[in-house]
Amino acid sequence: MNVKRIVQISLVLALFASSFVSASRVQAVQPWPSCSNIYYVQPGDWLSKIAKNCGVTLSELVAANPWVSYSYYIYPGQMLTIPGGYNPGGYFCGPGYDYYGGYYVVCQGDTLGGIAMYYGVSINYLQWRNGISNANRIYAGQWIRP
Repeated sequence: MNVKRIVQISLVLALFASSFVSASRVQAVQPWPSCSNIYYVQPGDWLSKIAKNCGVTLSELVAANPWVSYSYYIYPGQMLTIPGGYNPGGYFCGPGYDYYGGYYVVCQGDTLGGIAMYYGVSINYLQWRNGISNANRIYAGQWIRP
């Protein structure tokens, strides 16, 4: 083999190898989400701790749960939506039925008045039935029994 051919082959191999290196630098590797798309608040949790543990920013967590911007108070058992989280069980919202009867999973933007109108009952009845002290404080993912 002559020198010219060796130089050509080595240049082609160098370009080929550098294309893999630059491509890996350009593409951002997305980590596996550490939380499902629904997170149930545990005792001792706070929003920034949940955001850090689930690999999202606090602003992304608040954007996925707009009711949080009114009150940063969260309590154990409350359900939070995690943006970009994996979906283990197919989270849904809206009316449903199980062994104990009908239920309604609150969707983003739902109001207790709208849910009461859907079932043909009063807001006060839904508050009493579900132990809701403030009709303006329902959140996405909350289960309401009619």
